[in-house]
Amino acid sequence: MIDDIESFKEVRKIERGTEFIEIPEKQFKEGIAKILGEIVEFNDWGGEVSDLYTENLFLNNKRQRAAFAFKGSGTKGSLTPGKLGKNGDQIQRLVESPADVFIIQYWRDIKESVISQFEKLIQLKSYFTKQKLCYGIIDGYDSARLIKAYPDAFKFSEE
Repeated sequence: MIDDIESFKEVRKIERGTEFIEIPEKQFKEGIAKILGEIVEFNDWGGEVSDLYTENLFLNNKRQRAAFAFKGSGTKGSLTPGKLGKNGDQIQRLVESPADVFIIQYWRDIKESVISQFEKLIQLKSYFTKQKLCYGIIDGYDSARLIKAYPDAFKFSEE
């Protein structure tokens, strides 16, 4: 859960509400990067392993390697596995990242089928690599909490 990540500790002060806040995917990615102290240039393309890779996420009082997949407002309706990547393979590609923590973010609700597939792939990788791996989702309600908790990080900058 997002509340367990020390890097996002300010979100604990914000109640989980019933509203979504949609901002451009690039703006949300840049906001997360700012919170984590990353300076990145985002260039989306269909075959990328993750949308953001960082070694600056703190979880369990340790710095962790984390890989994020972001789904922007261009995706409509509930998030299902088929909407993750052109070929529905974005979860698999994300889990290929050399990370300890894996996170999927979306502006609305995330179906149980996404969570189930994500969980199984993480468990499989953990078993074969003998590593303790963590995973989580940031749905629309938690995305809104992040935006409210870190308003300066999510300010839109015109380029």
